[in-house]
Amino acid sequence: MYDHIVFISIDTLRSDCIGANPLKLWPDKYGRLSAPDTGVLDELVGRGAFFANCVSAAPYTSASHASIFTGKWPKRHGVYEFFNRKLSGTTVFTRMQRAGYRTIMKSDFPLILGPTLGFDRGIDTFLVEDDDAYLDAIAAHPRTVSLVHFGGVHVPYGYHNLRYGGDAYRDKLRALEDAFRPPASLPKDQLFETVRGEEDMDLLLRYKNVIQHLWRSERAEEIFGLYLEGIGHFLQYRFAGFMARLDAMLKGQRALIVLFGDHGEEYDADSFGHFNSVAEGVLRVPLLFLGDDVKAGIHTERVRTVDVLPTVLALNGERPSRHQDLDGASLDAAVREGAVYAPRHGFAQAYVADTMRFVRFQQKLMRDGKKQGALPHLLFKETVWDGDYKLSRVMADFEEYLGGMTEVEPRYRLERFDAARVPHRIEDAAIQARLAQRLDAYNASGQ
Repeated sequence: MYDHIVFISIDTLRSDCIGANPLKLWPDKYGRLSAPDTGVLDELVGRGAFFANCVSAAPYTSASHASIFTGKWPKRHGVYEFFNRKLSGTTVFTRMQRAGYRTIMKSDFPLILGPTLGFDRGIDTFLVEDDDAYLDAIAAHPRTVSLVHFGGVHVPYGYHNLRYGGDAYRDKLRALEDAFRPPASLPKDQLFETVRGEEDMDLLLRYKNVIQHLWRSERAEEIFGLYLEGIGHFLQYRFAGFMARLDAMLKGQRALIVLFGDHGEEYDADSFGHFNSVAEGVLRVPLLFLGDDVKAGIHTERVRTVDVLPTVLALNGERPSRHQDLDGASLDAAVREGAVYAPRHGFAQAYVADTMRFVRFQQKLMRDGKKQGALPHLLFKETVWDGDYKLSRVMADFEEYLGGMTEVEPRYRLERFDAARVPHRIEDAAIQARLAQRLDAYNASGQ
């Protein structure tokens, strides 16, 4: 058994933005942009078991993390919508708490990844946006299972807030406003993931206003360029120092580190960021195991985020017979020995809510101090991966990226992956019908 199991979540990090990942998607689409400096991640990939083709169960933080923590598809743990139902069932933290571990969570997004949606169940120490306090909490206990969640790659790209962004954040926003001259108005998207002071909120809304202006001006590549810059800034000014401290603290102890992303980022006619998308660039996320019993290597066949929990449990010595209720399957043989495995099938869904109704719902939450009632959602898009194929299905129209919703007759997109794991659109009625049946069965069973 491990002394410390550390989950590191880098919110909004695409797998192919890591330089050491051999499977690249974004350069073909945004070919004029420069890759970020990901040296600190490349070094970690070089000494760990890296799964370069891991797909997430959802394109937003809540449902994606819930599947990682439970090893179950979203319909089975309850958090399948963007922001509505609370997490149910057994998580890695409730399991490990019963086994005698001290459980710790540090969240940069406490409104999304925190008590509001039940993510603090089984957590002994819950921290908000405090990297130092998180490291101190691990150091104070001989056996811990913990999550450190970073929002620094999310909008505002690279900065997160004034505490971590400082004057560089203020200066960047002024430069963007001088360069792009967005209208002097509030963006429709006034949602936020953490409580902010007056200046912090003003900066966030102004930054979102720039992004919205660029989007409506059909300048998606420039938005993605800001995202790539943000990755480099976060890694250099926040993450590298954190990892140096964490490595030094865990030296000489038996430890397992699991680094992952929850979703990526994409901008085109079908994707505004991530929440409304089942694009491959949004759903393909990094998954890296580091520490004792880990054989270094890069694995390129498909795995799923639901495989994380059974893998961690197996590496920690738990018998597979205790994992019968999980949807994921352990990757421990690949992690320990570099064993070959077959590509795994997967599912992902995007549920959306009317943006202005969501804003009012969140404002009421902040005013009353707790979430009351339900926020209606509609299944917008869903996808299934099966072998070399991926089928995506659009179930509703979502006005622009911020409007109302109406159900429509399903529209399909069938893709086939080439040897480099790049998807290409194809037409094949028989394969489309077979994969559509898999989606129907998934919806009917929740599995």
